Amino acid sequence: MNSSEQPRKDIMTNLDTPHPAFTPTGQLHFGVNVVGPAAELSFDELRTIAQTAERGVFSLLSLDERYWLRSDPGPVAATDPAGSNDVTTLLSALTAVTSHIGVVVAAAPDYDAPGDLTARIASLDQLSGGRAAWHILADGAVYGESPEEDAGEPSGRHALIEATQRAWSAPQAAEPTGPVETLGAFERDGQLYSVGLGALRQPVSPRAPLVMHDAGSPQESATAAAYADIVVTPPASLEEALAVRRTISASLESAGRGADHVRILQAATFILAPTHEEAAEKAAWMREQLPESVLDAKAFVGSYHEVAEQLLDFSRTGAVDGFMVMPWLFEDELTRIVNHLIPELQSRGAYPQDYAANTLRGNLVLPQRLPGAATDARHTLPVIEVGELDDVRLDLDLRMELIVQKL
Repeated sequence: MNSSEQPRKDIMTNLDTPHPAFTPTGQLHFGVNVVGPAAELSFDELRTIAQTAERGVFSLLSLDERYWLRSDPGPVAATDPAGSNDVTTLLSALTAVTSHIGVVVAAAPDYDAPGDLTARIASLDQLSGGRAAWHILADGAVYGESPEEDAGEPSGRHALIEATQRAWSAPQAAEPTGPVETLGAFERDGQLYSVGLGALRQPVSPRAPLVMHDAGSPQESATAAAYADIVVTPPASLEEALAVRRTISASLESAGRGADHVRILQAATFILAPTHEEAAEKAAWMREQLPESVLDAKAFVGSYHEVAEQLLDFSRTGAVDGFMVMPWLFEDELTRIVNHLIPELQSRGAYPQDYAANTLRGNLVLPQRLPGAATDARHTLPVIEVGELDDVRLDLDLRMELIVQKL
């Protein structure tokens, strides 16, 4: 929607459905993309952004590993500047000061060894309790030399994603049941007991970090439909977004996946103010300051009430499942979205009042990708099973499970 247009009240008329197999939820999800470089962002800045977004019930926060000049989101400043903070480490720290918002590592596998990067993201998912995702950027040479190269046998990016998902979903190695080593026996009050070392067992539901992928080209869209949980699309009008939804839904069917197996988040710029006139003035200033290649001509511009009405059309039709915002130009833009736009959407029933779950997959209401029921996690911890033996003491320095059983 052009920034100079007033909201259209009849936009719902004569619109096609997104796809026969897709049913709109009517709910929008928001994510915030924090553009780096990470070395130039203090942890206090990141914590404020994350906690503000979480107050607005944002589903996720993405930290970009690409390195931009802070005042220019255009050309890449460097591929790996010395002294840059590690994105997964920063996001791990953010999970300690947040409780629900998802944390997304936006990185191309060319920047790090893919195995090391995916291992760090898996650790982030464990530390966050299932809130992690990997936005696989299209930079570098992980795609083939031509679209046709990735269209056939899995190679390049396809092979990388498949290997990553296999590693993340690999079942834990089976361990012996019962005591793994008998240490001896003793008698007390006429009862004989055996003592042995064993493994502590507790049920753990299978999960893995989500995969996020762009859909800015036919090649990217095909990869996203085959592997992604979250698809990021470019800024678009309502009609354009509906066309993208139909294309992605058809691609999901071709890939053997359901139309509800992904969430589409459209990249968007919001220029908000109490009145339409003030917002239009801000948009005019932005057009004067930015090169045309950077300017989002489809930015949502207007008062909080006007923009909320515009977004209702996207939610009702299912054109998108939400928006990825990048409030990099106006320092207070994220706060304006949280304090003013989100309540407008909540009052219209188009935005959640609270988080639905503790995991990113649960908050996006995505089906479980990993097959199978819960598995057993096995750890060596200081535990004792005693029965009637009430005065056995376990040395905590042993760091093992001591099993005491009657014979």
